[in-house]
Parts: sequence; structure tokens; C-alpha cells
Amino acid sequence: MTGKFRLVYFGSFSLLSPDGGNLTPRSNKAKGLLALLGDATDMRRGRRWLESQLWSDRAPAQASGSLRQALIEIRTALGEHADLLGSNRLEVWLDAGRIETDLEPGTAFRQAHREPLESLDVRDEAFEDWMRAFRARFETEAEPRPPVAAPTPLPKSSYSIRAVMTDCGTSAERITGHIIADQVARNLEEQLTTKRFANLGRDPKQALPDLEIRCEVADDGARGVVFLRIEHARDGRVLFSQHRTLTGSATEAISQGVIVGLAHSAALRILHRVPAVGDLSRPEIAAAGFGSLGLRNLARFDPAGLDEAQGMFAHAYERDANGIYLAWRAFARMAQLVEGGGGDARPCLEEVQKLGGDALQQSADNGFAVSLVALTRIMLEDDLSAPAALAERAILLNSNNLFARQTLAVAHSAVGDTETAYQLSLSCRQSETDDDLGHLWDLYHALVCISSGRLDEARVAATRASRAAPRFVAPR
Repeated sequence: MTGKFRLVYFGSFSLLSPDGGNLTPRSNKAKGLLALLGDATDMRRGRRWLESQLWSDRAPAQASGSLRQALIEIRTALGEHADLLGSNRLEVWLDAGRIETDLEPGTAFRQAHREPLESLDVRDEAFEDWMRAFRARFETEAEPRPPVAAPTPLPKSSYSIRAVMTDCGTSAERITGHIIADQVARNLEEQLTTKRFANLGRDPKQALPDLEIRCEVADDGARGVVFLRIEHARDGRVLFSQHRTLTGSATEAISQGVIVGLAHSAALRILHRVPAVGDLSRPEIAAAGFGSLGLRNLARFDPAGLDEAQGMFAHAYERDANGIYLAWRAFARMAQLVEGGGGDARPCLEEVQKLGGDALQQSADNGFAVSLVALTRIMLEDDLSAPAALAERAILLNSNNLFARQTLAVAHSAVGDTETAYQLSLSCRQSETDDDLGHLWDLYHALVCISSGRLDEARVAATRASRAAPRFVAPR
């Protein structure tokens, strides 16, 4: 043998050690898991994707538990070679440098007279679909293939998004829908390394975008309906769909809180979905996965959660050097300082300043990153004129970014313009967002209400924040 482990696909699926020992796990699900990993370019797959292929009929929690059991079974079968298999919260992988497969034509140990995955019987529709496509690749392997033009490459390591103008409705309704779809794309562009395209053709010689965003609007002048849908462009899966009904003309409500809140919620939901449906070998998708975990840990607002969030945002930045992750790190560190941890705060303050400065340098035109840095500095600094100016800059970069609006409200409150602050904050609270950090909105609204003398409203908002995150320090 060659000194490498072998994954054998042709004939009976098996995993062999360098000395020929059989390390194949017994269950078909564990074998299927190895088959999926070995077929990936770098032998690495996302946990959610694996769950969707092997346990597609189970609830997420059950599928996650089943995946853990399969990993235990594989490691048990590997014995002293258990380090061949690795996993973390996002991914599962094999040590590709130590493994060879018989998937390439001409492989010395391929049994050419055998069929691929002959005896593997995994009873899951999604896996069966994958296996049919897998076998089809080898059915045509020996047939001569006519030359085809290479697909037009999209920018390297950049998620691609297309906001589509629909064919439904009047010209005003179509344009309104396109504006809303484009706003969702802009919000995603601020939180994920991505590119917006005005037009990507359906010509098979052209690459498809990763996401397509469609928004349909129906409007009779007195009432309007807005229906937003986001699809995985490669296979048509619907990743997000919601609608809003409006009193009055939808075309006049583009910048109103309900529509801004819909765009905000859509972008946030997609950020959490991208790692589950994308290729985690792409750095921006892997980074989005760590960023998603960071946000969920940040939302807990307990010491362990804030520490975990710091680590997740740091991992995200290591995968994809996007300044938004530095801004989130600065924000999380600020939250730790505000929550109080004892000891000398100066090193943490210096770290926050450096992270914020680096974020602004790398993402100067990113309204979300700028608003995060502005809010971080408002909460920590005595001289509020500079962070207030940053908040103004963030809203100029993206006037329909809800986080930038809330930051501007806090900035107005901090410099004494309490009525403007209240109206801005109230519009954010009325935007009907679906947000992991909803208690943050309540906290900032409570602070704005206190500054404007609306103490009863402040108590209501602070109570909501405390109930959502019991360890969260909110005004009382």
C-alpha cells in the first residue's frame, strides 16, 4: 500500500488503513457520512448540510444528535486513528492529506468492473438523490465529452447576490419591489463578503448567483401587500419568505419602519442560513458561520456567552478579513465592560479602540460596521461628538439600515436632542423585526425614553429586555 488510508467507493464501500486493516463503521448512516466527506473537494462538509442529507426527515435537534452518534461510531471504528476525523460546531472533515480515494479515473486500486457504492443503502430521500447524481457522474465517465465554454467566473471568494425585478404588477409596483429587494441585498452586503449584481443572465455559459431576491408588491392606493422571497439560486430552495400588509400606498412606504424591518429581518435570517446551505470551503461562507455563532452567543449576554462570541468573531475574521467582524468584536468587548467584570479595564478599552479603528479603516464604506463602532464608542466615551458624527456617517451610507437608525437615535439622545432621538428609536421599535438581539433594541429604546422623560415607557422596554435575557444589565 502507499502509506495512506483508502476510501474505496467502487464495489463495497470501505475505509482501509495503510496496512490494509478494515476501519469501516458498521451502520449505513456512518458509511454514508464518510462517503459524503470523501467526495468533497477538501473532504470537508458543513454539519447542517450533512444532517440535511442523512436525516432530512428529522427535526434539527434530532438530526444534530444523530450526527453526533454517527461521528462517535466512526471514531470508535478508527480506534487509534481517530484523529483522521475532525469536527467543530460548523464543520466535519477528514484529514485529506492522509487519505486517497478511487474516484479519479485510472486510480490503481479502483475495481473498474464494479459499480460505485454497490452495497450502500441509506434510507433517506436526500441521500438517495445525492447517490443517484454521484453514480451518474461515473456512468458517463468513459464517454467522450464535447468541449464546452467555461462558465464566466464570479469574483473569487465572494458570495454573489442578485436582486430580481419581477414581471408582476404595474411599473410602479415592479420598481417598488425591486427597490425593496435591493435593500435586502445591500444589508447583506454590509454583513457578509458579497457582491451585488444588477444582471446575471440565465445563459448556461454564465455562472448563477448564490442568492436571488424577489419582492412582489400589490397596491390599490388604500392598502398594499409586500411579499419578499429569497431563494438559493442554484437549486431553487426558498430560504426566506415573509409578507407585510400596509395601510396606504406601498410605493410611499419604502422607507417606513415596517419595510425597513422586513429587509433587516430577511438579511439576518439569511446570514444564519448561508452556512447551512453553502460550501464551507469558501472563506466568506465559513466566516459567516462563525459570525452567526458569535451573534447567537452575544445575544445571551452572560459572561460565558460574551467570551464565546469574542472567539467566534475572531475565527470569522481569520477566515475572511472583513472589517464587520472586527466591529462586532469591539461591540462584544464593550458589552463585557458595561456588564462589568472587575479588574483593570484599561487593556480592554485599548483593545476596543484598536478594533474599532481597524474596522473603520477596513470597512470605511460599510454603514453597518460604522454604526457598530459608533454605538460602541457612545457607550464608552465621555466626548460624544466624534461617535455622534460617526452615527451620522453610517446613516448616510445606508439610510435604511435599521441598526444605523437605532445608533443615530442613541447619538441624538447622547448629545441632548432627545425628541429626535425618541422618534427615531420609536420607528425602530415599530418595525416588526425578527432579531436575535431584540433585547438590545429594547435597551436602547429604554435609554432614549429616560433621556426624554418618558419613564413609564422606559420601564416597559427595560422589563422586556430583562425578560428576554435574564443576565442582561438593563435599566431598572
